[in-house]
Amino acid sequence: MQRAMPGINSAVVGLLLAAFYNPVWTTSIRNGFDFSLAAIAFLLLVSWKWSSWLVALLAAAAGMIH
Repeated sequence: MQRAMPGINSAVVGLLLAAFYNPVWTTSIRNGFDFSLAAIAFLLLVSWKWSSWLVALLAAAAGMIH
């Protein structure tokens, strides 16, 4: 079972990526502003460890302004 776990983890990551791309990415990222906003939100979450609720609130406000 321990030797199978890396393969199982890779399969799960692939499924999650496919599920993210098709409904979310293809309908939400339409232009450069959308891509920049998503990239900045990702960096705030991952690099600077901001709270997810704060990043969601700021991204929503930036999306409404644009």
